[in-house]
Amino acid sequence: MPSRVLVCGASPDNQNRNVVLRSYVAEGFWQLRGIESVVNVPLEHAATKAWSARPELVVCFGSCMPDDADYSGIKRYCAQTGATLVFWLHDDPYEFDFSYKIKDVADLVFSNDKWCAEHYDHPRAFHLPLAASERAHWRPISATKDVNIFFCGVAFGNRIKLLRDLATPLQEHAAVVLGDGWPESELPFCRNQRLPNNELSDRYARAWITLNMGRDYHYANDRFKLDPSTPGPRTFEAAMAGTTQLFFVESLEIVDYYAPGTEVLLYNSVREFRECIEAMVGDRTRCLAIAAAAQQRTLREHTYLHRAQTMLQHVQEWQAGR
Repeated sequence: MPSRVLVCGASPDNQNRNVVLRSYVAEGFWQLRGIESVVNVPLEHAATKAWSARPELVVCFGSCMPDDADYSGIKRYCAQTGATLVFWLHDDPYEFDFSYKIKDVADLVFSNDKWCAEHYDHPRAFHLPLAASERAHWRPISATKDVNIFFCGVAFGNRIKLLRDLATPLQEHAAVVLGDGWPESELPFCRNQRLPNNELSDRYARAWITLNMGRDYHYANDRFKLDPSTPGPRTFEAAMAGTTQLFFVESLEIVDYYAPGTEVLLYNSVREFRECIEAMVGDRTRCLAIAAAAQQRTLREHTYLHRAQTMLQHVQEWQAGR
């Protein structure tokens, strides 16, 4: 088992909107028994830092889409020292067409999306969903919540269409939707307001119900036109914060992570949405119980420690078979 780990970006930090996620990955490795050191650095400093820290495992985490993502230095370090080079990509399938860039670089590839992982042209490609950080995302659950329905995210086309369909029950229950690009005049419960990452979990914790909607905006997904199957990281982060999630069913993979009816609520029609809302409004005790069950499931199975354990298992199996 490697005892020294270096976690770096898969793209330069000046083009990376998800740098904070990399800190959660590093945190997960720090929590593993037997790990002596974990270094978290931008891609542009990874090779230099590797030669001084001497990691046995290098994890490039993020997006490989940017043109100036240069892996030659870190690949050279791994080739000369025998260290294992792993890529964990977090924007599949939306950027899948750029996966060719790591085909001959990575020893192992992990994709955040289960369906996408099956399409990699690489002999060691695996599925590894994102997760939550107990340190960053956990919040105590209480009955003092002051928001009925909450969502925060970019107004992608599929989300606007869905909220148009759900506008009546959302208005009736004073929903709060925040993010970028929302048509405020058409959907008066929406506000074009960004939230810093460190405030988002507080907002989840204040909400009885949090909406969970995927996105349909693809940057580079023309080769196979893959539909996303795995829930995104905010699914796990919201559960860790202690809110009941109302999940719009586009993929049933959600049931691999949370039990319907007891850890998450599912719907795919306006009627089902209204029924879920009314059930939760009418039974706050059950609503809190669902939130608590989802939080406990997340603590047991869906932290970055659990993901680091899974990754190391694959790494060790590969190393043993070389």
